[in-house]
Amino acid sequence: MNSIILISNNIFIAIEIIVFNILGLFGNVNILLLTYFKPQLRSKTSYFQCALSISHIFCLLFELPNAVFLFTGIQLKRNVCFPAIATYIFFICAQAVIMLMLVVDLFIIVFFTTLYMRVHNLLYAATLLFLPLLYSAFTVAWGFMEMDDEVILFCNPPIGLHPLVSRCYTDHQAKPIVCCLASSQNTLLKRRKERSDTRKLMKRLKVSVVVFVFSWYMCTLGVDLFAALGLTGSALAIFQSNMVFFALLCYTQPFYVILWRSSEYRMAFVELWSNFYWFKASKPKKWLERTAKVHTVVSTYEISKT
Repeated sequence: MNSIILISNNIFIAIEIIVFNILGLFGNVNILLLTYFKPQLRSKTSYFQCALSISHIFCLLFELPNAVFLFTGIQLKRNVCFPAIATYIFFICAQAVIMLMLVVDLFIIVFFTTLYMRVHNLLYAATLLFLPLLYSAFTVAWGFMEMDDEVILFCNPPIGLHPLVSRCYTDHQAKPIVCCLASSQNTLLKRRKERSDTRKLMKRLKVSVVVFVFSWYMCTLGVDLFAALGLTGSALAIFQSNMVFFALLCYTQPFYVILWRSSEYRMAFVELWSNFYWFKASKPKKWLERTAKVHTVVSTYEISKT
């Protein structure tokens, strides 16, 4: 009976991984394409968004071998599993701290506007991205130091890491983001005369961070919760492995949140994909004409302001 439950659980998780890979890779690749082909979308913040998308692409792709292990039922020792997913863990840690850097970026826009405008985009992005790289490298190095030869049921980050490292890894990623988001929201509420583009960025970032905190906290706290409830052995591994749903949601959501909250990105997305014949053919002519008119009106308005 236990083997049937385990096999069913593995197949269910593997299907989740495949579905979210399709949705997530499409979304994250589109963020990179839009930033590359649409110069009007390039900014300091967009570079952080691109770094986040690159991290999410690696995270999604590294879940695919895990799906193969789940389908086949292969079990590995931790000292075999961890080196195989060390790059994955690096990017998992990076994406969490990059999300924090997006909130820090907003603080700098509000309080140090002059400095923000003067610093070169790439230098600014490289400076703030140093912390995610440092934290990720430290976590991976610690994981290698604590690695043992225990046989594990699933080769994924919370189980592939040594329990000591895994506990620290799950406890200290989303908490600073929650504090920074709350502080930045209160700050902007008090500064109602802030520029409209900053308010728009805050609204979009707020939704993205809320979804991130929900999905990532559910993933990381769920791992600890089941252990605190006294689950052990295969039962603990099964419940912990199902938390991958929230991690996959975290890797997939940014593009769709941006598309929902930003008319500029929506129009750029439609304009980019309208260059493909099959996309044109799949959309009603009136819909494309209406979108083109809206884009023309907005572009005219932007030109008139300059």
